[in-house]
Amino acid sequence: MKDVPLTSRVGRRRPRARLALAALYVLLTVGSITMVFPFLLMATTGMKGPTDQNDNRVIPAYWREDHELFRKFVDDKYGGGIETAGVFYGEPQAVRLMSSERTEELMEIAALSDDEFRRFERFLLDLPLDQWEPGFRLSPGRVNSKLSLMYQEWLRRRYAGIEALNDAYMEQNIIFQTVQPPAERYTSLRWEPEEDLKWSEWQEFKARLPAQYRVPITVRGQWQHFVRSRFSNRIGRVPEEFRRGADEFSSLDVAPGTPLHTEFLATALPERYRTDNPDARWKAETGEDTLPVAEFDAAFVAKHKQELRTEYSARNYVYVLDFIMLHGRAIWNSIIFCLLAVITQLTVNPIAAYALSRYPMPNTGKILLFLLATMAFPAEVTMIPAFLLLRDLGLLNTFAALVLPTVASGFSIYLLKGFFDSLPRDYYESGAIEGAKESTLFWKITIPLTKPVLAVIALTAFMGAYGAFIYAFLVAQDQRMWTLVVWIYELQTRAPKSVMMAALTLASVPTLLVFLAAQRVILRGIILPSEK
Repeated sequence: MKDVPLTSRVGRRRPRARLALAALYVLLTVGSITMVFPFLLMATTGMKGPTDQNDNRVIPAYWREDHELFRKFVDDKYGGGIETAGVFYGEPQAVRLMSSERTEELMEIAALSDDEFRRFERFLLDLPLDQWEPGFRLSPGRVNSKLSLMYQEWLRRRYAGIEALNDAYMEQNIIFQTVQPPAERYTSLRWEPEEDLKWSEWQEFKARLPAQYRVPITVRGQWQHFVRSRFSNRIGRVPEEFRRGADEFSSLDVAPGTPLHTEFLATALPERYRTDNPDARWKAETGEDTLPVAEFDAAFVAKHKQELRTEYSARNYVYVLDFIMLHGRAIWNSIIFCLLAVITQLTVNPIAAYALSRYPMPNTGKILLFLLATMAFPAEVTMIPAFLLLRDLGLLNTFAALVLPTVASGFSIYLLKGFFDSLPRDYYESGAIEGAKESTLFWKITIPLTKPVLAVIALTAFMGAYGAFIYAFLVAQDQRMWTLVVWIYELQTRAPKSVMMAALTLASVPTLLVFLAAQRVILRGIILPSEK
């Protein structure tokens, strides 16, 4: 047996043949691009976040552009993007910077000398715990944060297990990943923390946070927030005597001695900040009215660009892996389900097709027609009857419930029967003459010659079991029996787009690996053999 090319070597040299081959390769290239591009877009979207997950760029902008990296850092640290950061930055040029697309402006604002950078870093590290709040908190629309991950890791080292932590904190956490830092509301007029064990240990953890995690609670920022709320977030409504030429809230200065300032002191500013606050401390130390928070952040980004890019690229994937590993037995359930589906379908379908091929009956055609008729009904139609039958048999929430309804496939039996009919009968006659049993003919002759078709059936069985969601969730509603796809769907109910793209990318890897492992056997079945 020798594989004969469709076009002879001489025929390929003709202009018409070359043009046809060129057109074929162009079509194949375009087809491969249309298949690879969506996958690459999905994979790289998993490396993005709230600021850029909808830009539809294959290459994330923050990989190359420093100002985009700065935007991600600000959004991550302050949990609300430009507007929230503007309250802490104070200076309007810093807020405009985050809206611009000029890296040069970032470099200008980040142009702190090493001495200035270290001076403000020491200032932040020396602030009392009630004069700053931690950045990088878990904000609405997100499922993970740098602060939460660091806090949870600190708790893991402190407690032997989640049960010990629950006993100490009197909580009911399932895993460490559900533990969140306690809320801080120092800017609320009458708020006082609960002096319990969790709060005292949180204070111990908070005191160890590095300077880039510390967001000073300034009087100026509280004043701007008060005026913003007082005048419904419209700068034009603020009287000129308070506005003093400011065209946005982030540039408003405190207006002492005015009736509005008196109201601010009485109804908005907590007692702890009236005499001692970061503004007064910084002015006493440097003589400057405004803290260089924006400059410090920009300088930090400039000094740690590669480290930040790596962390942002891997964050969603690390979270998804952590989520899958710690919830139920998703991976083991999926592996066992797929193995059982492949093994059962490669056992039942070939045996049934072999019997119909080797020992045809008068009604074989009707049997095949009946098997093909099962394909006329969508899988959703048979789910409820299958569920009721499995319930009556007491098989719900078992692997038997997942595997049994898909053991026999009418299409696979029809396909294998046709392939078995095309095999040379001389092989079976020679084997029978030599005294081979029927089982020997099946395993030693039929199965080896049928490997390409069996590989396709195995791949189809794997893909069907691996991607099953509705049926798997219907017959196995116990979370301990949930498969990987069911857990990813559960994650979809609360995760943003970028995290879901990371989850789908990781979920597609096993299918890709299985196809690559089986592609040689599959391709062997579509080569046109010919006797020469």
